Amino acid sequence: MAVYRLTADGEQTSLPRLAEWLRGDEVVGEQAEIELEQAPPRDGDMGSAFEAVQVVVDNGFQLASLIVAIAAYRRTRPHDGGVVIEHGQVRVTLDTDDPEKISRVVQALDSAS
Repeated sequence: MAVYRLTADGEQTSLPRLAEWLRGDEVVGEQAEIELEQAPPRDGDMGSAFEAVQVVVDNGFQLASLIVAIAAYRRTRPHDGGVVIEHGQVRVTLDTDDPEKISRVVQALDSAS
């Protein structure tokens, strides 16, 4: 199993919307477990915000499918910030739908496996 942790790079990215987008993706939604992680509540808060989206996949999962789905989500929300993807000790930010950058993100995350 591989675990990817997705967080917002900026205030605008809606983690619940991103999680819903990934669940609705034809490949990612079928092959991954997608959960929202809640941030610990701070003093005076009525409830806690979401801190991250956790994506758990089997070893046979094609990482490029996840990255392409995130890039597609970002394309629909051009004013949102990037999405930070963490796996193992690797942390990368996807803030574009440029194929060359997407390829570098996949390579960086693949190296953590």
